[in-house]
Amino acid sequence: MNLLTLSLSERRALAKQIQETKDVKVCKRAQAFLWLSEGVSIREISQRLGISRQTMYDWVSFYQNRRNKSFISRLQDRPKPGRPPGQSAVIFRELDPLLRQSPRQYGYHHVEWTAPLLAKVLKREHHLDVSTKTIRRCLQQLHDVWKRPAYALARQSATWAQEKGGSREGSTSVQDVSCSSWMKPS
Repeated sequence: MNLLTLSLSERRALAKQIQETKDVKVCKRAQAFLWLSEGVSIREISQRLGISRQTMYDWVSFYQNRRNKSFISRLQDRPKPGRPPGQSAVIFRELDPLLRQSPRQYGYHHVEWTAPLLAKVLKREHHLDVSTKTIRRCLQQLHDVWKRPAYALARQSATWAQEKGGSREGSTSVQDVSCSSWMKPS
């Protein structure tokens, strides 16, 4: 008894999925369906893939019952129920413009953004009560990283290099600058 009959185009599409997909589950299912169409037993396939025979039957049933769906959706998992993302989408939308501006534009005396400061601004400006942990997680998902401040020496004499034996041309005034920021890693 042949549990699954595949057309030539389906076999080619399954072989292509095995080569191109990065989703392990899709790859396993595609390989299982190819083996099954070649006459390999359910028992042998379940042993090769480390799954139960019932799982194999479920995959075949799901694949055959969704013939009206797209090919890739027939290989993917069913959508998982669960709690939808809460404020993350709103936070993502609001963080990007905030990080492009200075905290001083919002009336703070800070040179750079911190997670607690971002939480205050989000609460004050956008009425979002967000924890610093959530902000850090969102920043990590946005692939932003924090660089610690590296302060330069300030109030150096304009003639400092000349006093140390250098020339006037080499004398530069160093400003009090902070080099920290949220940034995309390179």
